[in-house]
Amino acid sequence: MAETSPPANPVRSRYLLLLLMLIPIAVVVLATLVFYTRIGMPDGTRNKGILITPPLQINGIGLRDAQSAEYQLDGSKDQLWTFLVAHPASCDEICRKHFWEIRQTRTALGKYQSHIRRVWLVTEGAIDVATQQWLAQEHADVSVLYVDGARWQSLLRQSPEGISSDAKAVFFLVDPRGFVMMYYTPEDTYKDVITDMKFLLKGVE
Repeated sequence: MAETSPPANPVRSRYLLLLLMLIPIAVVVLATLVFYTRIGMPDGTRNKGILITPPLQINGIGLRDAQSAEYQLDGSKDQLWTFLVAHPASCDEICRKHFWEIRQTRTALGKYQSHIRRVWLVTEGAIDVATQQWLAQEHADVSVLYVDGARWQSLLRQSPEGISSDAKAVFFLVDPRGFVMMYYTPEDTYKDVITDMKFLLKGVE
């Protein structure tokens, strides 16, 4: 008589599936903790961007999409980090240059770019038709959200570092859970951003 395999244990199978699903989340959480606490960091290594400690939860300040519907910036399902540009609807040449630099930085991250999205958080006014056309042609992957500028500034002022204005920030880094954890200034290069992101996304495919 031919030997038969023992029946699969459905409970064990479910636990294994759950474990496999939790591994990417655990990697991101661990990387974030190491980033904040420096525990486990090699000597002489530090983040390139400016850390916001504790990080600031952006959901709850009234984010709206282009149709004025309430929006939650949550990328936990797909482990999406966000390059967030907070700027009024009017975008001058310096602003457009920043968008271009951020696009190039995301592209340079290669296999990791699928875990990074770009968002323009409009803090004042509404984007006009010409700007919409420019976005469609040059930055089709950028999502546009709106927020009351006073509420955005109020969120930034909650930081012990006293971020009273986002004028010096080219863009903010938001983690998959919606926490604003870091920002980059014009002094930071694309190589600085890539160094930070490769560390944070290490182990995430």
